[in-house]
Amino acid sequence: MSAHRPTAKQRMIGRVLDRLPEVTARVVARARAEMPGYAELSAVTIARSTETILTRLAHALLDAHPLTPDDLAAIRDFGETRAHQGISLAEIQNGWRIAIREILAELTAAARAAKTADRLLLDMTTDLLDLVDQATIAYSAGHRDVEIALARNDEQFRADFTRALLLGTLSPADLQVRAQQFELDPEGEYCAYRARIPADEPTPVVSQRKKRSVQPSRPFTTTIDGDLAGFVEITRRTETPTPIAYGPPTRLADLDRSFRLATRILTTAQLFDLPGPLDLDHVGLLPAIAADTDLGAELARRYLDPLGHTETAQTLIATTACFLDTGMRVDTTADRLVVHPNTVRYRLSRFEELTATNLRSAGTALQIWWAIQYRRATSHD
Repeated sequence: MSAHRPTAKQRMIGRVLDRLPEVTARVVARARAEMPGYAELSAVTIARSTETILTRLAHALLDAHPLTPDDLAAIRDFGETRAHQGISLAEIQNGWRIAIREILAELTAAARAAKTADRLLLDMTTDLLDLVDQATIAYSAGHRDVEIALARNDEQFRADFTRALLLGTLSPADLQVRAQQFELDPEGEYCAYRARIPADEPTPVVSQRKKRSVQPSRPFTTTIDGDLAGFVEITRRTETPTPIAYGPPTRLADLDRSFRLATRILTTAQLFDLPGPLDLDHVGLLPAIAADTDLGAELARRYLDPLGHTETAQTLIATTACFLDTGMRVDTTADRLVVHPNTVRYRLSRFEELTATNLRSAGTALQIWWAIQYRRATSHD
């Protein structure tokens, strides 16, 4: 009969298994009290899986063997389940620390009750920590895989939402639902943007700061016809040679209009070789010149072709362009061109004579400016 008497180790672990429901209840109570993620779950939901995993650890400790493939699969599933439940990996790890401390406390109490040698308790503690190391790898892998899958799904969901918003294909009802899901203010103002990124250049960073949060939210980005596109609440514009075009601020429901203008600004930036972040303040009427090429060609024929294509003609055109750009101020034009004011007056007079125009006429001046900008864009290498 004495051969079947439980060993000290069996008695200690047997006591832990007997008290496992109480241990689990304490673990669950602390987890829900100390960690927001666990507080969102019911005690029953947490206790069910927690007690199952602790039972597997206790039996592995009793049999003095590593966790079996079946144990590891169950613990991996545990990590996946917690990820789906919205529990972070850090919270899982904190929950495990609580659980292991409770188990160690039960083992210590059992060892004292049985007057077991400290050496046995130390060996069991070492074995338990080895099992925990195995378990940590398993549940972390499961949690990470689910996080990656959820992130991919979320990014695709965000990209699809962004594309539909920019193209104006969301119904008002869908827009309200999606805005609530992404914590966006439908009445707030947002800027659409579009950028064309060469293959050998890094993607520009367009950030967004979210209200009521100290952490920056993930940007709303997608691709449209090979271009980077998206929208931001507050833009951080960095100096970069890559054209990034921003549409005017507007409500979410009107963001497709902002995006159409961003598209026109981007087209203009490439046509006129304009660097860096751009908006309507930067490009002015240039998008209209880029869009109406027939008008630009006709104005160039009317006002610039009579000058010819000699070096002298280019000097007259450059002087006139500078004169218009400086608000028709001769002295400012002379300073900018580093010539005498009389030289400026002579060139302007010669321009007016050859083109039969009056630069002091606002309408004529605008047409000449348009013709010059068109010629610059179309003659750019």
